[in-house]
Amino acid sequence: MIAEIISIGDELLNGITVNTNASFIGQQLTCAGIEVSWIETVGDDVDRLRDTLMHASKRVNIIIITGGLGPTHDDITKKVVADFFKQPLVFQPVIYQRLEAFFKSRGRTMSPLNRSQAEIPRGAEILENRLGTAPGFYLLKNRVHIFVLPGVPGEMQRMMQTSVLPKLKHIGLPGIHFLKTLHTIGISESSLNEAFITFKDMFPGVRLASLPNAQGVSLRLSMNASEKSGGKPIFKRAVEFTREAAGQYLYGEDEDTIESVVGNLLLKHNYSIAVAESCTGGLIGHRLTNISGSSQYFQCGVVTYSDWVKIDLLKVPESVIRKYGAVSKKTAIAMAKGVIHLSGADAGLSVTGIAGPTGGSKGKPVGLVYIGYIDKYHHTVEKFIFSQDRILNKMRFSGYALDLVRRMLQDST
Repeated sequence: MIAEIISIGDELLNGITVNTNASFIGQQLTCAGIEVSWIETVGDDVDRLRDTLMHASKRVNIIIITGGLGPTHDDITKKVVADFFKQPLVFQPVIYQRLEAFFKSRGRTMSPLNRSQAEIPRGAEILENRLGTAPGFYLLKNRVHIFVLPGVPGEMQRMMQTSVLPKLKHIGLPGIHFLKTLHTIGISESSLNEAFITFKDMFPGVRLASLPNAQGVSLRLSMNASEKSGGKPIFKRAVEFTREAAGQYLYGEDEDTIESVVGNLLLKHNYSIAVAESCTGGLIGHRLTNISGSSQYFQCGVVTYSDWVKIDLLKVPESVIRKYGAVSKKTAIAMAKGVIHLSGADAGLSVTGIAGPTGGSKGKPVGLVYIGYIDKYHHTVEKFIFSQDRILNKMRFSGYALDLVRRMLQDST
């Protein structure tokens, strides 16, 4: 089966809203063994949406549309879909009753405009939206499966899980689908891919996609096969080969993040950690506490942006900053040591650097960062130089800092 994702809304084209829906749907379909061959973004324009539907209905088996199901004049999706597939809109009392109950439960009065949300194309199956007012619907026309979902990310994601994927499973997905994603950090795409020159010949039928990000590269392996064809053993060998090729840069698989991996290692060692941040402005603490249960190991985070706060709060010797500078190996280790004394944590992590794009010098360029780490077995500082991009640098600084913790804790295993 081949799918096309169509996202609707002027806000997606003018940059006001980032289209996270398409990436989520693409990921979900890929994991289900469905190939996504096209992703289209269309403004709130009847003719352009009709043209997009015409092309999509000729080239794919599955169309998933998001957005444009609200009650206002620019919510055109339902009417265009109904007209294109020659299925008139029909008022559904059951939907209207749900809308009334939805507004009543929140102590609000429903606008007459919302009545239009109780209309769906004739012959369509209602896809219930338990988080919002706009229901979705499913149509089968000319052997093409059409799913129309609201554009609100939370609502769409819930409906993908509770309605769309179960429906697709019932329809019948392709043969057994193997999928594995391996995550690396601290290595460039070109350097990593040198190890995979012969991959295609070694593992026929296994697709390897290289997905670079700010911190490293994710390697996605996929294969459509069946047990009888011997696909599973081939895929398993391909995954093991990839793990070995990634080596020390491999930090996790599938849903793992560097912060979740670090959290699990801290729990395993029964360690608590405290973080002293300068150039990352609290981003490391933010990432660590994104993980549910992080209160079991995250002691505290302090943002010591100015020199006097480093001196006053973390007890970094003034002589160290005066002699070596705030961005230095000596200051980084003093910050890590200071945050341990401040919090009583088992491990201390620190970052101090120049995020840019200003503030650099010949000796200390923009992108320079020192990362310090201390526990009862380790006392180390690492130096990196990245780019001129401030936001990208902050992500890399925080990612590499977390990876230093990972490597130190794995070394202690």
